[in-house]
Amino acid sequence: VTIGEVKMSQAIGGMRGVKCLVTDISYLDPFEGIRFRGYTIPEVLEKLPKAAAGGEVPCVEGFIYLLLTGDLPTADDVRAIAEEFNIRKEVPKYVFDVINAMPEDTHPMVMLSAAIVSMQKESEFVKMYNAGMSKMVYWEPTYEDSMNLLARLPEIGAYIYRKKYKGGDIIPSNPDLDMGANFAHMMGIDSPYDDMSRLYFILHSDHESGNVSAHTGHLVASALSDVYYSISSMVNGLVGPLHGLANQEVLRWIQGVMDKMGGITPTK
Repeated sequence: VTIGEVKMSQAIGGMRGVKCLVTDISYLDPFEGIRFRGYTIPEVLEKLPKAAAGGEVPCVEGFIYLLLTGDLPTADDVRAIAEEFNIRKEVPKYVFDVINAMPEDTHPMVMLSAAIVSMQKESEFVKMYNAGMSKMVYWEPTYEDSMNLLARLPEIGAYIYRKKYKGGDIIPSNPDLDMGANFAHMMGIDSPYDDMSRLYFILHSDHESGNVSAHTGHLVASALSDVYYSISSMVNGLVGPLHGLANQEVLRWIQGVMDKMGGITPTK
């Protein structure tokens, strides 16, 4: 099946506008916004189970179930995934040593990328590949590595935040909390930041696979580099001002407007 043609200008410009990935997880409609497994954002927020501890936003764990399977989870499914993440989420000490070894003015994304790739020695894919495995089961250790990394990322992200902006006052993980609430807890930010974390993780989970990060991750993994290499490369692509750094620049611009307005909410 032919999905398009590529012009010289697109190749020179970093494959801009080239259709080269296929996904059935999400679709970004120019008018109604993103759909995850066919559901709009309001539908996702309505249909997925909410956190047992309370809150208006569904658990991230249930949303992960929807992304991976295409099915809406039950409350039992959500609990099972939360327990699975609890088993997997202990971050090796050497990861924090890597972060602590960096200069204080290092950008948080450098810390995140380095922390991720430092865990490559944990890769289940590499162990099974070196032992000899059929190409038909490559997905199995890839899944294990992905789940392990996903479970550990909240603590790594919160650690970087507390190290850079809170004087290194680190807050330990709480195994009784869901992923979003635990992230808020480790960040040291009170409710409703637990709901904000859940919502933020859901909204930024998957964007049609056509962006720089998704393409980079697929490309690096196509060489059979494991998840730690490929996700670290995705983070590196995200840093650019035409991708994830745009969020940082927008926030800076909004703060500038607030300063200009002297804290007064602008009229239309």
